Amino acid sequence: MSKMYRTESRVAGVLFIIATGATMASQMIVEPILDSATEVAVVAGREVALRLGVLLEIVNALASAGIAIALFPILWLCVRGLAVAYAGLRTIEASTGIAAAVGLLLLLTPGMGEIGLVWHDWAFLLLLLVFSISTCVLYPVLFVFRLVPRVLSVWGLIGGLMLAVSVLLILFGRIEFGSTTDLVLSLPIWINEMALALWLILRGVDISALPVEGLRGAK
Repeated sequence: MSKMYRTESRVAGVLFIIATGATMASQMIVEPILDSATEVAVVAGREVALRLGVLLEIVNALASAGIAIALFPILWLCVRGLAVAYAGLRTIEASTGIAAAVGLLLLLTPGMGEIGLVWHDWAFLLLLLVFSISTCVLYPVLFVFRLVPRVLSVWGLIGGLMLAVSVLLILFGRIEFGSTTDLVLSLPIWINEMALALWLILRGVDISALPVEGLRGAK
């Protein structure tokens, strides 16, 4: 493995873990509140949990943007246009994540509970859709240039597409968010993110497989 971009790889790996962990923790905290959400239920002893969920969603958003920043010089070395596209998509994802967090805060505002629920649900689904699109940018680059083991690249691409299918099924009312089908379709990409994160932290990316013309083009 090349020793170049070790710092960027490790930072990206740590941020992958933070983003995924924050998302899962936030869902575990927030979903029980949203499932029975009324303004009374939220205010009656759940303010702290809800604010923690908001904080975790913001952490996820910032970590997602950070991943794009950390990987940008590596992806730029491969395909400049896709490096910009990936950074743009993850920036949109981060912005949408912050918007979703604002929706949660509206639950604490009298008279805004119903609006907050709808706002958060739609923003979170949009976030997942944008994230799944970003995987269709990242993993083909990782695969073509062999930056990580190809099994991780193929796994990530398939997992991202499965997540997109889950989001679309939810949007069209075919399945419920958090249902067994949603879990089955969503779990592969989350597990892949952890596997990729560990690889980036422990081994980094391998740019030795980049063609000479690609390396020249990056100068």
